[in-house]
Amino acid sequence: MSKKKVKANKVYSLNQCRLYKVTSLNKLCLILKITEEELNLLVESYGNSDFYNCYTNKDGRPIQEPKKLMYRVHNRIANLLSRIETPEYIHYSKKGHSHISNAEVHLHSKQLMTFDIKSYYSSISSESIRIFFKHKLECEQDIAYLLSRLCTLDGSLPTGSQISVYLCNLVNLDMFDEMKLQCEMFEQKFTVYADDITISGKSVNQSHYNIMSKILNRYGYEIKESKTKRFTKNKTPVVTGIALKKNLDVKNSFYMELRQLCEGINNHIDNAPYLQLKDEYYSLKGKAQYVKQLNQKIPKFVFQTQAKLEKKLEGQL
Repeated sequence: MSKKKVKANKVYSLNQCRLYKVTSLNKLCLILKITEEELNLLVESYGNSDFYNCYTNKDGRPIQEPKKLMYRVHNRIANLLSRIETPEYIHYSKKGHSHISNAEVHLHSKQLMTFDIKSYYSSISSESIRIFFKHKLECEQDIAYLLSRLCTLDGSLPTGSQISVYLCNLVNLDMFDEMKLQCEMFEQKFTVYADDITISGKSVNQSHYNIMSKILNRYGYEIKESKTKRFTKNKTPVVTGIALKKNLDVKNSFYMELRQLCEGINNHIDNAPYLQLKDEYYSLKGKAQYVKQLNQKIPKFVFQTQAKLEKKLEGQL
C-alpha cells in the first residue's frame, strides 16, 4: 500500500478536533470512515501482527508499521491529531517547525543541557492513551478504550505509525507543561523534539537536571543517561544535531564526512559504476543543501566535486 501524507493544513484547539466528545460507536465509525464490522475486526486482532509489518531496521530498532485496514485508520487518526494546536515549546511533527527551529531557541544561551527519554514510544502505554482520549478529548469511556486499542500494539505506541509522532506530544502535555513551568522559575528556555529535551539559560546544573528527572519518573519515564549532555560556555552545544556557534551550523563531524565523501568520489570517479556515482551525486547535493539551509557557506571543494560529477554523469569526462 502506498503511503498517504498527513495533511495538517489547519490548526485548531483540542476541543475543535473531530475526535472531541465522541459518544457513540456509530459516530466513531463515521469519523474514522469504517464500518462497525471493520472496527470490531481491528479491535479483536489486538496483540497479533495481522495488521502490522514488524521488523528490525538497520540500526537494530524494532519497527511496527500498520498495514491494510489498520493503516487506513491510523492515517485518518493522524490527520485529525496533527491539526491539534500544541504549545510553542514543541517542535516535533509540527508545521513550520523542525529540529532546526528547536535548536535555534537555545542559540546564545550560556549553559545548556540535553537529555533523551529512554525507550520513549514503548513507554507510552495504551492506558496513558486511553486517559488522553477520555480526559483531554472527553470521549465516552468505551470510545476512549477502543481508540487506545486502535492506537497501540502490545500495549504501547507502534514505532512505525503516523499516529505515534502526534500522540507522543499530545499524551504528555501535562508532563511537559510541568517541566516548562519549572524552567520558567529559573528563567530557562525549554524545548521538546520527540524524545529529545533541551533546557538552557544563564545557569543549568545538576539540580535542574534532578528536577526534570523526578518529573519524568513521576509520569512513568526514565532519562537515557548515556545521551545526557551538559554544555558550558567553553563547549560548542549540539541540539538535535545542530551546532550552536555564533549562528546555527552543522557539526564539525558533518564537514569531515562531507570532505571524505568528496575525496572518495574524486578517487574513484573514473572507475565507479554509473549508478554509484549517481547515488553519490544526490547524496552530495543533499548534504550541500542542508548546509545552505542553515545559512552557512558551502565549502569550495563541494562545488568542485559536484561539477566534476555532473560532467561525468553527462558523459563529458
